[in-house]
Amino acid sequence: MAENLNDILVREANRIGPKIYKKSLNTSVWNKLVPKEAWPDGLSDTIQVLTMERNLPDNIDAWTPLTPNAESNNCVPAAEVVPSGQTLRSYSLAQKALESEDICVNDTRNAFKTQEQIRLMYENLTSVVRYTWKRRAVVEYFNVSEHKIVAAPGLPEAVAFMPNIAPTSLLTQGILNKIYVELISDSAEMDGGSLGMQDGRPQFILVTDMETSDTIRNEENNRTATLWDAKRVPDLLKPLGVDGGLRGFYHTIDNLPRRWNFTGGLWTEVQPYGQVSATKGTKAQLTDAYRQAPYTDSYVFLPSVFSFMVPGSISTQGSGTSFKPQSYMGDFKWMNIQDRVNNPDNSHGYYRAILMSGSKPVRPEFGYVIRHLRCPSDIGAQACPLGTAGTAVLGEGESFFV
Repeated sequence: MAENLNDILVREANRIGPKIYKKSLNTSVWNKLVPKEAWPDGLSDTIQVLTMERNLPDNIDAWTPLTPNAESNNCVPAAEVVPSGQTLRSYSLAQKALESEDICVNDTRNAFKTQEQIRLMYENLTSVVRYTWKRRAVVEYFNVSEHKIVAAPGLPEAVAFMPNIAPTSLLTQGILNKIYVELISDSAEMDGGSLGMQDGRPQFILVTDMETSDTIRNEENNRTATLWDAKRVPDLLKPLGVDGGLRGFYHTIDNLPRRWNFTGGLWTEVQPYGQVSATKGTKAQLTDAYRQAPYTDSYVFLPSVFSFMVPGSISTQGSGTSFKPQSYMGDFKWMNIQDRVNNPDNSHGYYRAILMSGSKPVRPEFGYVIRHLRCPSDIGAQACPLGTAGTAVLGEGESFFV
């Protein structure tokens, strides 16, 4: 017996207006920031990254005085051996498939503006791919980063997990200054982490929300800062609306950051969207829980922290084998698979996309995630001037009531 199919297209039972609208998913700076490289086929399912670590001799400040040769041979001073060290970090591929609901050819015949409905459905699928990549980027940056910090007294920090301590502070310029000094001390700007120089200092990226960025920029010591200069913004950041650097950081805005609750000593992420019923089917709706979540994450982003390794497509491995090439970036293909029982006439199909990547840890010691308070913004509310409540003045002698 053939499988049951649902009619997912809207029909004109009652008169529908001439225009069809769509609701988009939020886009993100993360899809532009994380570097992407080609996965090296033929090595292993799990690949290790080799980092040759820096080293110093034990007695860097010990020098031997030069004296005339006697019993000792001062022509050949004793040498200090500079030790060597290597660190291996592993990563592997992970994959995800996305599909649309099935579309039956007979359902398309008399539906309302069928081609436009399907076009907007397809556009929604592509926005889901962008959102999926954004989520993977931000989650993997969190996982790889070795500095997970809570904005609380002493700035509690851990490597593998966020400390189970509730933040007591917003993200401040003082916290960023401390991180900046640590990055410079660790030579992060020399190992692919800086996006250039401005006013004599290396610049890093701060990925945060609009409220936090505004709060930092409005701090007393920052209000008179003269470091903003749009002419010096790197080309990578100009499309992201970055104005310029502020005290060593380019502020980039994530309009849908990760937010959290802290209950019973444990962290719980509050997802932005919840599924609710629509007139037909369901819809993803921004939740009140997300709007009201008290904690959020900001990131000091360095492109050298990790890369997405995306495999190339394979069409054949010789000896007569053949495969349908995949992009693994989430390009949707129309699938209409003939089956004797379920689809003998090729009368229904669906869209399908494959995503695949590995997260290559390059310099995880340069990755910083700060979990901090988020507070309501000052909306600048003002009462009406005395005696004018309910009236808006348009000009001399003109007014209307509101």
